[in-house]
Amino acid sequence: MRFDLHALDRATDGFFGAALDPGLWPVVLEKVSEATGSFGVNIAPIEGRLLNTFIVTESLIPAMENYFAEGWYRQDFRRRHVPIMRRAGVMVEQDFAGEDEFKTLDFYHSQERFGLRWSAIIGFSSGDDLLAFALQRRIKDGPYSREEARNLYRIRQKLMITARIMRDISASEVKGMAAAFEMANVACVFFDRMGLVTTVNEKMRRLLGPDLQISQGQMRPTRKEDANAFDRQLKAVLGEDNLLTTGEPDILLLSRKGRRPLIVRMQRLDGDMQDIFCHSCAFATIEDPEEKVHQRPATLTKLFGLTRAEAEIALMLAQGMTLHDIAAQRTVSYQTARAHLKSIYRKTDTNRQPELSLLLAGIRMG
Repeated sequence: MRFDLHALDRATDGFFGAALDPGLWPVVLEKVSEATGSFGVNIAPIEGRLLNTFIVTESLIPAMENYFAEGWYRQDFRRRHVPIMRRAGVMVEQDFAGEDEFKTLDFYHSQERFGLRWSAIIGFSSGDDLLAFALQRRIKDGPYSREEARNLYRIRQKLMITARIMRDISASEVKGMAAAFEMANVACVFFDRMGLVTTVNEKMRRLLGPDLQISQGQMRPTRKEDANAFDRQLKAVLGEDNLLTTGEPDILLLSRKGRRPLIVRMQRLDGDMQDIFCHSCAFATIEDPEEKVHQRPATLTKLFGLTRAEAEIALMLAQGMTLHDIAAQRTVSYQTARAHLKSIYRKTDTNRQPELSLLLAGIRMG
């Protein structure tokens, strides 16, 4: 038997530290690899949208990159055994294939280029996802025994607890982000790695209606063309087919009957190392261009040092009112209103009313 059970227990205790500091995962996996006589270890999703995201020992990086580059993550015949994996918890390569398959299947020919064949896979859950903790041995090292497979159950329980800890931490962070967006008066929705909605804030809920709905966990624009564009953009942001987006988020417009379209911006959440454990992997902000933003004069007094009167006049100007109308509404002379305007331009470093309007339109104040 090749397992050093004492070393394995010590190594897997490191899961809990890695839950708090995901950067520790490669080191922890190296120790597990040594304790089990493996060539390497990796953690990756095994169902749903499978991202080019995994946690892996350095020894397996070329093989894992090839696994995604050649599309084996889509056609790995072992995925047919997912229902059995859910029940059994641990499976070894002999459960998937025998000598005939090793000789004839292209999948094993691909593995042979890296000297690999034998695996022992622990299936464990992170929320509704099924993840694989896979130990790998080279062809020359021989397979994992049934006794070794039984010893892997001691790892599975720790993995389940660790995944729950990491998911809870991620959920708390997402909840905080959603609350921050709410305070900033921004509608937002979060998605997991399979593109399902995980969190929406109240601002977002108020935008839902006949033109945009959440059905069976999916955000669905009613118009078919919009729904297809939304799904393509979400897949790209999530990394499906390696269509990772960078830089500023692309703008997507969602049509509404008799109204101006909603403006959608999608982004990937940071943190590739723990993506497979995350509560959410991407988010979208949605803006209603017809919404009147209620702005507070107090915000302008703090930002630009305007007086209360100047702040109120600035907001009236931003709404398109003329200086004559403002003077009449405030019951002050035109010359007084004009003096306020000059002070506003000076303090906000603007020169014309359209320029001032653009400046204030970019400031959310309530």
